[in-house]
Amino acid sequence: MRSISKSMSDQRGMALLMVLVTVAVLSAMIVDFAYQNRINLDMAANTRDRVRAYYLARSAMNFARLILHFQGQIDRMTGGSLKLYDLLPIESDLAKALTSGEMGKAFGMEGLELDATKGFGDFEGRFFAQIDDESAKININSLDGLPSVSAPVTAQLLALIGQPRYKTMFEAPDADDQYNTPADVAISIHDWIDADNSMDTINPNAVIAEPFSQTSVFLPGTSSEDSRYDMLSDPYRNKNNPFLTVDELYMIRGVGDHFMEEFADRLTVYSDPNQLINLSAVKDPLGMLTILCMQPQNLAMCTEQGLPQLLEVLALFFEFRNLMFPMTPNAEQINMLFQSQGVALDPYFLKNVAPFSDTFSIKAIGELGDEGEEVRVTIKAVVKNTLSGQEILYWRIM
Repeated sequence: MRSISKSMSDQRGMALLMVLVTVAVLSAMIVDFAYQNRINLDMAANTRDRVRAYYLARSAMNFARLILHFQGQIDRMTGGSLKLYDLLPIESDLAKALTSGEMGKAFGMEGLELDATKGFGDFEGRFFAQIDDESAKININSLDGLPSVSAPVTAQLLALIGQPRYKTMFEAPDADDQYNTPADVAISIHDWIDADNSMDTINPNAVIAEPFSQTSVFLPGTSSEDSRYDMLSDPYRNKNNPFLTVDELYMIRGVGDHFMEEFADRLTVYSDPNQLINLSAVKDPLGMLTILCMQPQNLAMCTEQGLPQLLEVLALFFEFRNLMFPMTPNAEQINMLFQSQGVALDPYFLKNVAPFSDTFSIKAIGELGDEGEEVRVTIKAVVKNTLSGQEILYWRIM
């Protein structure tokens, strides 16, 4: 009896152990299953919100492209004196005001009843877009263009990156432990896109002194242009073709993060490389300062002693622009204002500026969710207005 009782006791202990093990395994499986379901649910929610944010960004992009379509028609009629994209903010609050009837009531158009259409204007989240004029920037592909354009564009680039405020940028070695000057960067950009394999030379002082002489400023040298990059840990060769994006500048000797932070927004590769900048489109004080300082007649005012006077003239110019809003002064009006203040614009420069803008960059953003936890999608694009419609030159989703 004692033997039978001991055997039954051992069996009960084994059964209890098996039950505990089974419960532990099932608990772990259930917890893992619940965790995986929670992860899948969060991933599905994030994917859903990202898709919603993407289409909000697409809505902002479509609004921007529609405005630029009408901008192209206005430019052909007015010569670019009215900037429609400066008048119409591209944001979801305005779109909701239009579709809800609030905007119609404010202008006495209650009969439109846009909100009566099911789903029209009914969306969660926010969107907005910013439009920048590419013709107001320096086209780096112009450095290998006709001498009549290449020389003044090179002078403007040197006037931009050679300012005293950026002196420390060129006093330190770059990421490859090489020292560069503003002229070195300009030559490297030219060698990257020109057809030959020789390292060109340039006299920066001569370019600044006579940017409108219509003579070639880049002269072929004797050494190989690829020698700049042969000694790198990961060597490569010059492209010998035009830039496709501004980010391609990272391949150029002397260009790094600091350079791009300061100058990338002021450079372009999309506008017409055979035309100078569109003077009436420049809204950046630094950009206008470089235009004035590339004019040989103004070199005395671009010194440390003359700069305060030049900055006062610039302040007067932007006040003049604000007074003319919503119209934009044309090149002739701008020239007359500067002449009245003793600042000159070369006749050759005025003759070759772009008459109006046809290429624009768009940054469209869609957001969904609360601040700090929102899902955001950004679309960057460059579009060009043509007689047959719009051409997309660049498109990137971020």
